[in-house]
Amino acid sequence: MLLQLSIRNFALIENITVNFEQGFNVLLGETGAGKSILIDAINYVLGGKFEKNLIRIGEEKTYVEAVFTIENLNTKEMLSGFDIDYDDDVIIISRETFKSGKNIAKVNGKSLIVSQLKMLASTLLDIHGQHKNQNLLDESNYISYIDSFGKERVEDKLHTYSKYYNEIKEIDKQIKYLRGNEEDKDKIADFIKYQIDEINKANLKLDEDVILEESFKKLSNYEKLNNSISQSYELINSSEDNNLGIFDGIGLVVKNLREVEFSSEKIKKLADSLEEIYYNIENISHDIRDIGEDLYYDKDELEDINKRMYEIDNYKRKYGKTIIDILDYRDKLIEKYDEIINLQENIDKLFKDKEKIIGKMDIIASNLHDIRCGVAKELESKVMSELSYVGLEKANFKIQVNYSGEYGEKGKDSIEFLISTNPGQPLKELFKIVSGGELSRIMLSLKAVFIDKDKIPSVIFDEIDTGISGRIAESVGEKMYKVSSKHQVFCITHLPQIAVMSDHHYLVKKNVVENKTFSSITKITENQKVEEIAKMLSGANLTKSALENSRELIGNANKKKFMVCKN
Repeated sequence: MLLQLSIRNFALIENITVNFEQGFNVLLGETGAGKSILIDAINYVLGGKFEKNLIRIGEEKTYVEAVFTIENLNTKEMLSGFDIDYDDDVIIISRETFKSGKNIAKVNGKSLIVSQLKMLASTLLDIHGQHKNQNLLDESNYISYIDSFGKERVEDKLHTYSKYYNEIKEIDKQIKYLRGNEEDKDKIADFIKYQIDEINKANLKLDEDVILEESFKKLSNYEKLNNSISQSYELINSSEDNNLGIFDGIGLVVKNLREVEFSSEKIKKLADSLEEIYYNIENISHDIRDIGEDLYYDKDELEDINKRMYEIDNYKRKYGKTIIDILDYRDKLIEKYDEIINLQENIDKLFKDKEKIIGKMDIIASNLHDIRCGVAKELESKVMSELSYVGLEKANFKIQVNYSGEYGEKGKDSIEFLISTNPGQPLKELFKIVSGGELSRIMLSLKAVFIDKDKIPSVIFDEIDTGISGRIAESVGEKMYKVSSKHQVFCITHLPQIAVMSDHHYLVKKNVVENKTFSSITKITENQKVEEIAKMLSGANLTKSALENSRELIGNANKKKFMVCKN
């Protein structure tokens, strides 16, 4: 839900921060005070269209920040997809726009493009008003309404169908790829065969380059190696000028210490340590001798090694950084060569696989159609009941489930929402028949029907009370309050029958200071709410009877709210 909204230099607003709460939030204020500006600011920070005239006069930029709690899995999955971290299930969305047109949108400090921001916003908040019901007019969304309402009945079948649908997409992708190779089939096959033969001809062996490198180093550094090994062996073993070699010298020291080790444990330990060194040096001496005996120099062999290393380097430049990379590349070439040689056979096989999957999809799509027809009837009945409650009792609402010949992501169905708002009028698509006020009440009715299924946590109803009054206004207020039992609801209204149902009341005012206009918003107390409702009833001049009437309306509303919660 929306926890906090901060706005700077947006239209008539200079700098405000307001906190919101769960439940039914009502925004009141005189016409032109700036109520709709608040909604525009929310729409803007969530990726809505921006116009330069929304930057406050005299300023270079505007800035809006909104703090939301994360209420559903869809939001979390989208944040994960955008690689955005969050703590305590809270996100901060900000958007800043300059006169130059530069636009910066961030979520938890990470920049997003506006299209990504809109996607994320669709999981956080809905805005409904006379000109903000695009989702309801988009027929592509209708199938989601049906499937959401009948989720338990369609979920498993839809999951299986989606799996097959994705398999078909992958098969079509493979067929397109293979067919794209048909024209140049022979040329491609010849080139691949040439590469395979060339690699095979090289007769490469794993680690061959490592072994060659080691041999090359030995042969090319023979003289230096021979001198170093010989000198090392002589230093360990040879005796000169009556001086013992290292090996014999340590042996003599061990012998002397052993003769007196009985006199001291410390001497014995020294003898043991030196004796271990003595045997290690003996082993080292043997290893050095063996290396020296293996040393040899062959000019022809050195040239052969050098030539082979040069050949392998050429293959590395063409086919891979290492020998194993080259051999792996050859194996892939062999697979590709077989694929091209058997191109038509592979295409035919893919078509057969596709036919089998389509057969399965047809069965599931037909089952989904039957289920959706049943769900549509139930949904029609519930929506009709809700429409009657909000003053559209003469309306006729129908959901048409059409079984088409095309395979879509959710089956072969296309859904139409049809309505006639007056008796005797034919059923037509929503966007062709309804006024802004009617459309908003239809949206409210759908929200009431989907109250337990709709996962979007916050919803705004922007002056949907146009053209209603009296008992119908009371019903609309009660419906919005019912929706607020499961969602955070914001409502801009001019009707006291709706305003009295609020849990939280906000007053929007327009003030002029030093010839400059400012809009402000303040959360008001329960006593102030009584006064504001009284003003809606009697105008600016508060009378005792208006205040009493206001208290009575609020009291009756509280009783209704209790009954709504109870039910």
